[in-house]
Formats: sequence, structure tokens, C-alpha cells
Amino acid sequence: MDRGSKNPCFIFYIMIKKITFYALLLLYVTGFAQTDEVAPPEVYQNLTSKNYYLLHAIEKNKEIKKILEEDEILDSLSRSRYQEISSSFSDTTKLQSLNDYITPYKFTSEEIAKVSSRLEKIYVGSEKIRNFVENDLKSSGAYNLYEKGRGEEILSKAWELCANGINHVLETYGEGKPSQYASMDSVSYNVKTNYYRGAIAMWSDHLHGEINNPVFYFEPMNFARSLLYLNHRDEAARYEPLEEWENKDVFKNVQDIDFSKYPYATILILGNGPENYMDRLSALGKLNIRLGVKEYLEGKAPLIIVSGGHAHPFRAEYAEAIEMKKELIEQYNIPEDSIIIEPHARHTTTNLRNATRLMIKYKIPISHPSLVVTNPSHSEYTGSSQFIQRCLEELGYLPGVITRRMNPSTLVFQPKMESLQQNPLDPLDP
Repeated sequence: MDRGSKNPCFIFYIMIKKITFYALLLLYVTGFAQTDEVAPPEVYQNLTSKNYYLLHAIEKNKEIKKILEEDEILDSLSRSRYQEISSSFSDTTKLQSLNDYITPYKFTSEEIAKVSSRLEKIYVGSEKIRNFVENDLKSSGAYNLYEKGRGEEILSKAWELCANGINHVLETYGEGKPSQYASMDSVSYNVKTNYYRGAIAMWSDHLHGEINNPVFYFEPMNFARSLLYLNHRDEAARYEPLEEWENKDVFKNVQDIDFSKYPYATILILGNGPENYMDRLSALGKLNIRLGVKEYLEGKAPLIIVSGGHAHPFRAEYAEAIEMKKELIEQYNIPEDSIIIEPHARHTTTNLRNATRLMIKYKIPISHPSLVVTNPSHSEYTGSSQFIQRCLEELGYLPGVITRRMNPSTLVFQPKMESLQQNPLDPLDP
């Protein structure tokens, strides 16, 4: 028996759960479970929207959600999962392994395929579902890589992307499996400790206890976003909605700009994050800003976009884009209503992608080229075939096309609509 099994508080907690387990299960099965649900933290909504837009849209549409809740096959999957999660609290003798608490939430490949098949059949038989796909999913752009397929294929592929994204969060921020960029994006705790296992168990129980007849995806989705929240890895949702906060002034200003008077729509200045917890900007980060200001003062474009999130160092306190904006205003007297911040990107690939997303959202014409400015070494990489290959491997598409080089630090960039495609396999910046 490990040390965790000797924790009397936790053993008592598990005993209480076992006493109520079968009563709660009976109430669930008969449909009369009552809970006093506490509204989730506000950050959950943005995490859901940016990572799992399909599920967010379903949650917002009562008619669509009801259709899925009442489907017998999907409801059967939901009930089976409910029982599995409840059963994870049934052993009163010890603190279970971490996987015992995480695994019941994960979608198996068989479940994912079964839901995909069922959603396609529901799509064919439901005009409301067909309208939902056409008017909501397609218009969002979140799944525009799939839009050449049939409507039911868009729905099933969007679901599969969400399910795999949820599993990725459960594995990375629940089980502690290393992410692709572990030095930047990994779990915040030592997952081998009894503290963490106990915390995960109690979070699971708390969330599970509030559930009343959930739709098939809800418990895994809710636990995944809770894992991001409790690990302090909610970077994707910070500062949103940008146009009501940091980008409020420039968002209003964009409406009055005549872009035809400028050779380029925007000047995107790439970040270069500091490697310690004292500096807010690095030496090369400050150089990038200076190089971008030069292009702006020459009248190349009416707007500057600064891009960089909480990437360096690990769980950085400061968002680089916000610090870049401060530097532009305080040291170069650039008007605030000419600066767009993009505070989420963690890689060069998403610097370009996220800037394009903001251009589209703020109705900046992407038919107009933009400039990408950074130090010569970084600029050489950004204009290379190596960078193109990385975009294809990590994003599945090119966020835009580098058409030519103006000088050692400046590239001409043609944004592409594909940038709207979500990537929940990178949950800190999907």
C-alpha cells in the first residue's frame, strides 16, 4: 500500500463517496438527479470556443443539443461513461493510480468512430442539424479544411478533431505525458505525487457530482478544460475578447482606414521571448520592434501587429505582445489605435496564423499583402522551405505565402483563409 492510501482524510472522503455511489447512480438512471450546479469560471467558455468550437456551438444551441441528448445511441454512450467515472471512486482502501481517474474520461477510438457514424446518420435525417452545419460550423471557419466535403463529413471530422483534442489534454495535463514542446507546454505539477493524484480525484468527483443527464461529449470536455484551468494553462483564453480590451481602440480605428492608400495592410512584428523571469523583452525582441517601427514610419502600412504569448520562459508571467505594445507606445510614440496585439502565439507558425485570424476578424483586407518583420536570422528561417514544411506538419496548411523578401529583416506575406482552422492538439494556442 503506498503512502497515499494512509491518508485518513482521503479514505474518509472515498468512503462517503461509496455510500452515495449507488444512490446517485440510481437517480441518474431514472433521470431524477438534482444538483446545485455552480457556474464554471468564465475562462471555460473561451477555452471551449477556441479549442472545441463544434461543442461550444452545440452548447449554445438548445435545439441541436436536445436532438443529441435524446438520441438513444449517444445517450447510451453517455450513461456508460457516467457509470465508469462513478466507479473510479468505489475503492475505499487506497488512493487510486492517476490513470484510474483519467481513463474513464478518454474517448476510445471505437467510441470516436461510433459517434462519427451516428452524427452522420443524424445529419441525414435532421434538417435542423443540416442547417446548423451550414449556418454555424461553415460560417465560423473553424473547420474550413473540411468544407469541400459533404455536410455530414464536415460534422464527423469536426467531432473527431474535438475528441482527439480532448484526449490530448487528458493525457498531457492529466497523466503528464510530454507534449511536442514540453519545455513550454507541459503539465504544471509533478504528476507522480500523492498531492496531484488527490487533487485530480477531488476535481473529478466535484465535476461529476454536478452532472445531470449529460450529452455524450460533456464530461470529457468539461474535465479537459478543468485540467487546463487547474494547471494554469489557460493561455488560449486570456485577454479575450481582445477587441473589448487591449485592441479596443485599434478595432474602432480599423473601420476608418482606407487600405488602398497603403502598399501593405499591416506590419507584423514577430516576438523573441526572454529566457528568464526578470526581463519582459529580450535583446532581439527589442531589435525586432525597432526594425518594425522603421517600416511603419516609412508609411508602408497603417497598422502594426505585435505577436507573442506566454511562451518563454516556462509559464511566463508576461505576454510578449503586451510588452511589445508598451515599448512601441512608450519608446517610439506609436499611437495605441495603430497597434494590434496578438498575445497567444507560441511559435513562428502561429505568429503568422494568429495575425491572419485577427485581420479576418477585424475586416482588414487579406487580399492586400502584409509585411513580416523580425531580426535577420529569424527572417531567413521564416522565408525558408524549412518553415513551409513545419507549417504543413504542425498546422496542416500554410497560414499564408511569403511572396518575396524586401530586405534582410522584412518579408512580404499574403495571408490565407485556411488560418481560421482550429488545432486543439495545441490547446494553449489552438
